Amino acid sequence: MAAAGIAESDWSYVDFIAQKESGWNPNATNPSSGACGLIQALPCSKVPGSGYNPVDNLRWANGYATDRYGSWAGAYEFWTANHWW
Repeated sequence: MAAAGIAESDWSYVDFIAQKESGWNPNATNPSSGACGLIQALPCSKVPGSGYNPVDNLRWANGYATDRYGSWAGAYEFWTANHWW
């Protein structure tokens, strides 16, 4: 997570979401949507580099979490309320 630029204070939120989305499997692919990687980027092609590369996937997710939810805490709160993010 540090290599992806995620603050240590956010690691528990990232851990929760990654556990729910992929079980921390960097090769996870949703068979119906095509979402990929640790955080299940949709579409997979939006991840700069490779959606299956853990650092690339987490780097993309860091921007997504802060842009869409304001923070990883906000992403976590949304996930717990909706069971997706």
